[in-house]
Amino acid sequence: MKAIHELSTEDLEKRLDTHDIFLIYADDQLVGEVNTMYNPSHLYHKEPGSAWLGLVIGEAIGRGKGVGTEALRLLEAHLRRKGTPRIELGVFEFNEAAYRLYQKMGYHEIGRVEDFTYWRGKLWADIRMEKRLD
Repeated sequence: MKAIHELSTEDLEKRLDTHDIFLIYADDQLVGEVNTMYNPSHLYHKEPGSAWLGLVIGEAIGRGKGVGTEALRLLEAHLRRKGTPRIELGVFEFNEAAYRLYQKMGYHEIGRVEDFTYWRGKLWADIRMEKRLD
């Protein structure tokens, strides 16, 4: 079974109203995206001015080469210039590589939303992490 989701121009325009979106390339190939939302309702700590981070490296060519580290470094610099005080994110408990990346970049765990997602026959938590930029 293969899931297919087509994104219309209208869908993308709506998303751009609420997100800053940056595409990630490695070796001239699109491998992922990093995006932010500001003050979304799903923040664990609802501090005004906070950014919610989304990072996806969907293509194998972009993994294990420092692409995610560089994307985060550039995004954090952008958010500091904007005066954003903190970044919050959620990482699925089973995504150990992403969790290690965020720890290496200075993010720390602030809470968990238990039984958040189902993968490989079990329920996993969404680990909430944050990093201060101010």
